[in-house]
Amino acid sequence: MNPAAIEAHLKHVLLDWGIIVFAAWLFGRLARRVGQPLAVGEILAGIVLGPSLLGTLWPAADSLLFQPGTQQSLQLLGKLGLILLLFQVGMEFDYGHLRSRSRTVTAVSLMGLMSPFLCGLAVGPWLHRQFAPDLPRFGFILFFCIALSISALPVMGRILLEMKLERTAVGVMGISSAAIDDVIGWVLLAVASAVVTAGLDAKALSLQVAGIIAFFSVVMLVVGPWVRKLWRKSQAQHHGLTPSFMVLLLVLLVGCCLATNTLGIFSIFGAFIFGVALHQEAELVRAWRAKFSDFVLVALVPVFFTNTGLNTKIGSLQTPLAWAGVAVVLAAAVAGKLGGCYLGARLTGQGRRESACIAALMNTRALMALVAINIGMDLGLLNPAMFTMLVLMALLTTAMTAPLLRWWLPDELKGTATSRGV
Repeated sequence: MNPAAIEAHLKHVLLDWGIIVFAAWLFGRLARRVGQPLAVGEILAGIVLGPSLLGTLWPAADSLLFQPGTQQSLQLLGKLGLILLLFQVGMEFDYGHLRSRSRTVTAVSLMGLMSPFLCGLAVGPWLHRQFAPDLPRFGFILFFCIALSISALPVMGRILLEMKLERTAVGVMGISSAAIDDVIGWVLLAVASAVVTAGLDAKALSLQVAGIIAFFSVVMLVVGPWVRKLWRKSQAQHHGLTPSFMVLLLVLLVGCCLATNTLGIFSIFGAFIFGVALHQEAELVRAWRAKFSDFVLVALVPVFFTNTGLNTKIGSLQTPLAWAGVAVVLAAAVAGKLGGCYLGARLTGQGRRESACIAALMNTRALMALVAINIGMDLGLLNPAMFTMLVLMALLTTAMTAPLLRWWLPDELKGTATSRGV
C-alpha cells in the first residue's frame, strides 16, 4: 500500500473510530441510566449504526461508513483493547478468596458447561429442523451447545469493575469459574472445528491441552514471581511505573498472548493469565490502572463491542416462528447456565444470594459467545437466521446480568455495587 493509499485508509479509520467512540460513550451513558453496564450500550450503539437500523434508514451508509477494509482495522483496535482489558482484569482480582472456595469454583464451572450442553441437546434438533435443515445436523447441534456453554469473561470482568465487586468473594468465584469454562470452551471449539473440517486428531488435542497446562504453570510459577521481584527492586529506586518496566510488561504481555494464540486458544487468555500472575502487587495494579485504564475503556474496548452490533442483522428474523426460535434459544441458555451454576454453588455450601449472584455472572455471554458464533458461521454451521438468534441471546443474557446482580446481592455488598465513572 503506497503512502497516499495509507493516508486515505487512515482517514476512514479515524472517521469511523471517532463516530464509534462518541456513539459508544452516548449509548453507554444511556444504558447506565437504566442500570445496564456500559458494554450493553456500546453493543446497542453498533446495532443502531449498522444494517439493523441506520443501514435500513440510509442504505448509502454502508458505502460511506464502516467499509470492509476499515472494519478490519477497527477490529484490530478493538482486539488490542481487549488484550489490555483482560490483563487489567487479571490483575484486579483478589484470588485469596479461592483458598477456601475452590470446590465452589470447580462445581460452578463444571455445571456451567454440562447443564447448558444438555439444554442445547434438548432443543437443538428442533431448531435444526425448523430453521437450518440444509446444514449438517451434528455440526450445527455441537456448535449450538458450545455457544450456550461459554461465558463472557471480558464483559463479566468489566461489569464487576464497574460495580466495584472485583475483590469480593462473589466476584472472584464468578470470574474464576468463567475463566475455566472459557478455556474448556475454546478447547471444545477447537475439537468441534477439527471434527467438522478434518476429523478428530486425538494426538493434536492432547498436545494442545498439555501445552496450555505447561504455559499456565510457567507463567504462574516462574514469570510472575520474577516480574514481581523486579517490580519490588524497581520501587526501591524509583516510584511508580517507569518506562523501562513498562517496556518489560508490554513485551511479556505480547509474548503471553502469542503463546496462547499458538496453543489454539485466544490471545486474550494469555493476557488474563499474565495479569493473574501479578495480582499480588497492589502498587503495580494501581500504577498500571493510572497509566492505561481510562484510555483502554474509552477509546479501544468500545470499538469491539460496537463492531459486534455492526455485524448484527435483526431484519433476518421476519416471521413469528423465527421470534419463537429466539425465545427457545434464550430459555435454553438461561435455564442451562443460570440454573446449572446456581445448583453448583448451592451444592458446595454457598448461600442462596451468593449462589444466585455467581449464576447471574456466569449467564453473561456477549463477547465470547459471539466469537464462537462467528466461528460457527465461518464453518458453514449457522445460517443468518440462527446467527442472529444466537447474537440476540448473547446480548439479552448480558443485559440481564447487572439487574439480577443488584437484585440478588447480599446486603453487605449492596453498598459497594456502584458504578465507576469512565
